[in-house]
Amino acid sequence: MKSRLIHLIALITVSLLFTGCFILLGCKASLSDGITDDENAVRVAFSQTELNNPWITDMINSFKMAAEYQEMEFIYHAPDENTTEWQINDLEELLNENIDYLIIAPRDTTVIEEILPKAEKEGIPVILMSSQDVQTGDVFATSISTDYFQEGVLCARVLAEKYQGRRCRIVEIKGTEGSSIARDRSAGFHSEISKYPLMSILVAEVGDFNRITAQRAMEHIIVNYPNQFDAVFAHSDEDGLGVLQALKVAGYKPGENISIVSVNGLQDVIKAIIAGEYTATVESNPRLGFVAFDIIAQIERDFSPSPYVVMPYRVINSDNAEELLASSY
Repeated sequence: MKSRLIHLIALITVSLLFTGCFILLGCKASLSDGITDDENAVRVAFSQTELNNPWITDMINSFKMAAEYQEMEFIYHAPDENTTEWQINDLEELLNENIDYLIIAPRDTTVIEEILPKAEKEGIPVILMSSQDVQTGDVFATSISTDYFQEGVLCARVLAEKYQGRRCRIVEIKGTEGSSIARDRSAGFHSEISKYPLMSILVAEVGDFNRITAQRAMEHIIVNYPNQFDAVFAHSDEDGLGVLQALKVAGYKPGENISIVSVNGLQDVIKAIIAGEYTATVESNPRLGFVAFDIIAQIERDFSPSPYVVMPYRVINSDNAEELLASSY
């Protein structure tokens, strides 16, 4: 295991990394933990706090598949709770498991301040997966960034373009309370919507990144604010699909008298866009594991990887939904 000091100096996108990884893997799904029979295999640990949902499941599976392909060992503890305290305890456990690399999706900056010095002392390289501007000091850190704030901005722009010059009263269905993803997507949306005088947030409720919870939240809003809203911004596609079901059951015509925008790029949402029931989704690609393990493989081969990777995103709407359906998850 090599301990190296590298500063953040470059910016790249990772579309080719995804393409290369899927070609090499033959696009086959796997539930392997990435554990090999080689006791000298590189041990890679990952910590995050978001509770299970389809996006998180797909992300974790990408780590497992990437570890298996690279013949490395993947160590991951599924979170019991979405708290800073849980993650700090989890990371301290991982640091004691004889790991060679540590990948962190930090819940907040407190986690970074607490753990990075300990990782540096142990000589364990750290890869950060964060939308935050994290100061890494002298410890090795490649940063893989997903801009959740910008995802919220893009959702707002979709609605602004659709309702230009017209009033738009918006329902916001939020993700899990305390989630950094939900916080940043909401902040981005609010920041952009404030630029349009005729657009406003009517009411917000928690959908919890869960289809059933979001459906119930939307049902509550329909009862209390009947025919008083024009659009829905859902923090995730799972929330958006719950909203879609609630609206249809209540007799609304999503896509005609109500617009729905959300984030993720889930296949079921793309199908709803094609059917004319959904306005748009901002793709937030969960397959981060391939990028992280490619970076580690480069380090193991004595190459210096690009230390700052920005995940690409795109708006999926009626113009490109059919084209992108096959590659969705």
